Amino acid sequence: MVAACAAMVACNNGKTTANNESSDTTAADTVAADSAIYEGMTPAADVYGIKYRVALAQDSTNGFSLSEAYMKSETEIDTASNYNGKYEIVKKDVNGKSNTYYQFALGADDKATFLVLNDSTLRMVNSDFEEAVAKEGMNYDLKLQK
Repeated sequence: MVAACAAMVACNNGKTTANNESSDTTAADTVAADSAIYEGMTPAADVYGIKYRVALAQDSTNGFSLSEAYMKSETEIDTASNYNGKYEIVKKDVNGKSNTYYQFALGADDKATFLVLNDSTLRMVNSDFEEAVAKEGMNYDLKLQK
């Protein structure tokens, strides 16, 4: 099963996009059963929010599958993109604290970066590894689902 996941990640290193208004299934659904899956919805300027689902291989391959769905409403998808590849683990001191980050390539010049907040939470940060300014009702966390 792990070998199949690694082969899938190696063969599908890239992005697929689909317009989908009613289905919430993603390429992440096909990731190996032993993957860690994080989900959450972040704020967005022009849509209801951006729903993320990240599946991380629990082996030495550092394989990932990430889906990003721009939501019209809490349940209705406007557009969705799927990415697969190998994530990078970055250790960085920020504000005097040593942190671990996961970076996911989302195209030639685009990366998504998440702070490993604890064993069950990833928090989206910007390209300078800075967290968003805390505002009521705004959450940039992805929670471990399994």
